[in-house]
Amino acid sequence: MKKIVIGAVIAVAVTTGASKPPYNLHVPSDPTATYTVLDIGSKGNLATIITKREGASGTTYSQRAYECNERKVMYLGSGETLEQMKSSKPDDTPSEIFDGSIADYVGRESCG
Repeated sequence: MKKIVIGAVIAVAVTTGASKPPYNLHVPSDPTATYTVLDIGSKGNLATIITKREGASGTTYSQRAYECNERKVMYLGSGETLEQMKSSKPDDTPSEIFDGSIADYVGRESCG
């Protein structure tokens, strides 16, 4: 009996630990870049996510806010460093999310 319980505890720890940031996110619509989820949270009724994108053009940090039920997104900040991201101007209004876009894949992660 002890072996079964220990195995179940290990399986739960591995499963839940894998979903905590930071972790890599596969974005098929941007195949040459590597995305890392740094944080997932909320701001009021919006789901928020901070990602790091590393690609041929360099590194970019972005914080997005999602209206999950409406399938809309807006940038809260973006920059080459986390400091630049935090001090950049957010979008004024949310935009529609298109199937298969970067915003779609990142939003699936944020909205669950």
